[in-house]
Amino acid sequence: MGKQRPAGLLGVHLNLPEFMLTNTALGDGTPEEKAAIAQQQVFARQYSGYFQEQATRPQTLGYALADSPVGQAAWIFEKFIDWTDSDHRPEPLLGYDRMLDDISLYWLTNTGASSARLYWEFYRDNHDLTRLDLPVGVSVFPGELVRTPKVWAQKAYDNLVYFNDDIAAGGHFAAFEQPRIFVEELRAYARLVR
Repeated sequence: MGKQRPAGLLGVHLNLPEFMLTNTALGDGTPEEKAAIAQQQVFARQYSGYFQEQATRPQTLGYALADSPVGQAAWIFEKFIDWTDSDHRPEPLLGYDRMLDDISLYWLTNTGASSARLYWEFYRDNHDLTRLDLPVGVSVFPGELVRTPKVWAQKAYDNLVYFNDDIAAGGHFAAFEQPRIFVEELRAYARLVR
């Protein structure tokens, strides 16, 4: 939405900015930048298989996800294991019912393929750093796959009005994992742009 700037948009709040590595070398930058680059490297080595498959062959994957409820469940549950702030044990954090509700949305609507196509489309897009000049807020949750350094947000967003990387809990699915904390972050940002 920030790129499209529809009428009436006052600003945007993000908890996973779409930063792509620019020309920052591992030996350069702040300690936070070095940590983020190291996290990106771990992600590329250990956790990006889903991205590669969805970015290059979403329809093939979509057939498999549409064919097997167990396959659909395994595909998403793996992300809950690796991407939540739960020490790889999402069951106590999210509960089986909530996780199955989320998985069922994909299964009952047969949207495994269409949700994967987002990656196919992104993969073919221009990966220049998105620059936004409207009011931007960024909340960096502690269990996010790559923790956005403030300096990166400042480079991308000319009007960065809110940045918080000191949040008690939450991972990639912050709104699902920690809805109260997520809403507090949205409200803190919204107070600055109203």
